[in-house]
Amino acid sequence: MFKSLEDTGLGGFLEGTTFVFENAVTEFFINAKVIAGTIVSTLCNQKLVITEDMFSTTFKLPTEGMTGLVDIPKETIFEMRSRFSAINVPFRAPSKKREMQIEYRLLHDIVAKSLCAKAVSFDTVTCEKFEFMVAISAGISVNWGRILFQRLLSMVKNPKKQSQGYMVSVSILMETLVKADLEASIKLHLQNVLTCKYEETYIKKNQDITPEEESRKRTEDTASNTEDGETHPAQPAVTETLAAAKEKGVDKPKKRKTTGEV
Repeated sequence: MFKSLEDTGLGGFLEGTTFVFENAVTEFFINAKVIAGTIVSTLCNQKLVITEDMFSTTFKLPTEGMTGLVDIPKETIFEMRSRFSAINVPFRAPSKKREMQIEYRLLHDIVAKSLCAKAVSFDTVTCEKFEFMVAISAGISVNWGRILFQRLLSMVKNPKKQSQGYMVSVSILMETLVKADLEASIKLHLQNVLTCKYEETYIKKNQDITPEEESRKRTEDTASNTEDGETHPAQPAVTETLAAAKEKGVDKPKKRKTTGEV
């Protein structure tokens, strides 16, 4: 899975320092505007202009290939649906990531946190994130420079779409382009940095999670066995409520002991 990310050309965008210039990034977005497909902002009393070519060059992103993921061939999507699935049924999006093999669950989280700008549940594999995963896993030629820069443009236009996953990449842009002091840097939380130790922890937490379909089958089997002759546990008698007692004229009803009999 990591080899696929490297071969796709996303390594330069995904790797980076564990420190970010949080105040500088905030100032960048506050002052940023989109003019003719270019981002213009002011930072440290300097005018900053970011173009698509500058963005792609900084992170060594591919600039040739598909500029939209909706055109992925259907046969490729069907193949990836079978490859992603942790059960016998091909995976369908949107659905829960627990229905995928564990390496693709991790890929989904990387896509959700670092490549997509929409802050939604990380437990749900949306159709959009699924397309990202298919393009990466199938090795499709994608103009990632164009796609990821368009994400950044949408975040500038709409603050609600700003993703914390882009904070690292924007910090790297600031450090590269602005020849001035960006003030103190802040260390990222350990959960936002993918290391070998974090990967091992992720596997331990996720490898025993059962896909929902299998859990459903177990529940149905248990219910079926009960109906076939297994005894039901006895239900204790329900104690009388205060409201019911008042209707009968009793101020403080005493709690009745449960006998275990129905």
